[in-house]
Amino acid sequence: MELNREKAMAISDLSFAYEKTEVLSHLSCDFYSGERIAVLGPNGAGKSTFFHIISGLLSSYRGSVRIAGREIRELGRGRIAQSLALVPQRHEPVFPFLTRDFILMGRYSHLGTLGIPRRKDYQSVEQAAIATGITELLDRPYNGLSGGELQLVMVTRALAQDSKILVLDEPNSHLDFRNRFLILDLVRDISKQRGLTVLMSLHDPNDVVQFATRVLVLNGGKIIADGHPDNILTEDLLGRLYRVRVESISGDNGKRFFQPCGSYTTKSIRPC
Repeated sequence: MELNREKAMAISDLSFAYEKTEVLSHLSCDFYSGERIAVLGPNGAGKSTFFHIISGLLSSYRGSVRIAGREIRELGRGRIAQSLALVPQRHEPVFPFLTRDFILMGRYSHLGTLGIPRRKDYQSVEQAAIATGITELLDRPYNGLSGGELQLVMVTRALAQDSKILVLDEPNSHLDFRNRFLILDLVRDISKQRGLTVLMSLHDPNDVVQFATRVLVLNGGKIIADGHPDNILTEDLLGRLYRVRVESISGDNGKRFFQPCGSYTTKSIRPC
């Protein structure tokens, strides 16, 4: 799909502090329709705070975050949900809702004044479940699902919102090897099919190479690099970012992947 240059989100001079500790400092960037942006950085870089702000969960920031030309802190929760869907880093099921009903909750911003789901809302749930391949889970209690199944349900619920921006905060950090790649492949394919703008927080640069058309590198609350992964991800940058020596290896498909080969602080990783 050719990238549509319609601006989906505009961030200008964004800063945020918890009490006197500055977490984000003067971030400025624009995101466009159809982009798949990976936000990469070490623990404590400010990724989760950044995601909470752009999702409307934190409003005491300085600077500007605009969706479709409107400041996000001036929008109500319903209006934000119509534009942006969030898949949080972790969700702990408590009540034994049927999976179908849990996904339907993602449609709340589209419900009428009586709050009664309509045929279109149920159709959106079915279509999202088909897209993620979880139709067989719809009539099961969602608090009995495995970790991988639950994450797929969270993505399905976000898709059912029919939002143009999808934000995923470390969606594969607690998944096994198969489900890690399943989630990435699924979100990438759906983004292409629907023209969604996707922002995903990731830890592994190899996941970034697989998934993203653009990588935003955060460190110390600042953007230190922004661009296509092929141009941005280098052994030197990753080495400085994670304080580990890194080597780049080209696979048979022409894609690069990275692996640590020595540490600045320990001898436990093999030397380069």
